[in-house]
Amino acid sequence: MMRKGWSCYVDALRAELTEKYPEITIADFDFYNVDIFNRCENSNDMLLAIKSWESVHPLMKILPVEWDYKMPYGLLYAKDPSEKVEKLVRTVEGITK
Repeated sequence: MMRKGWSCYVDALRAELTEKYPEITIADFDFYNVDIFNRCENSNDMLLAIKSWESVHPLMKILPVEWDYKMPYGLLYAKDPSEKVEKLVRTVEGITK
């Protein structure tokens, strides 16, 4: 799981898992990258991920869960974006409104 303090959304899930399922050992990391996906696959551990990542690693499978936790995400870009990036942002804004 992303380290404690990275996201209040992940921290809420962590708190429930720690409280209700003390037999679960949570391993922390600082950011998602290929090494984390490989480590998870090679150690037979589980990784908290979103559905849109299901093609990130060929040997990992995303299993949906039914719980009341949600995590917003969006686009991250420079304060002074290029014209192309700005056009993409405007396009996405138009689609999502």
